[in-house]
Amino acid sequence: MEVAKIAAIGLIAGILAVTVKKTNPEIAMQVSIGAGVIIFIMVAGELADAVEFIRSFAEEYQSFSEGVGTVLKVVGIAYIAEFAVQILKDAGESALSSKVEIAAKVIIMLLTLPLLHSFAEMVFGLL
Repeated sequence: MEVAKIAAIGLIAGILAVTVKKTNPEIAMQVSIGAGVIIFIMVAGELADAVEFIRSFAEEYQSFSEGVGTVLKVVGIAYIAEFAVQILKDAGESALSSKVEIAAKVIIMLLTLPLLHSFAEMVFGLL
């Protein structure tokens, strides 16, 4: 039960961070970031399984392979950016976190433009 382990790590780190924050806020932030990294590493294995499933799907249905690759990249960028944004917010860097969030959105938009173009060609080809 992986989610129980992740929840336990989050709760323990949260309680520890709140307890330590009064006397040593720097260590509280390090505990929070460390727990976040540990949780991310734990989830990375599960994410690898999902990516492998999607890759096998793309191999089976070759016509979707370009779209599947783009979707995987978009999901990866979204998760990594959200992780970075939350760490920056925890560190009190909300202005910087906003910049990371905007940059990720721009990159995602740029990645999806070829798919939009292909979709438009397909739709207009049917008309």
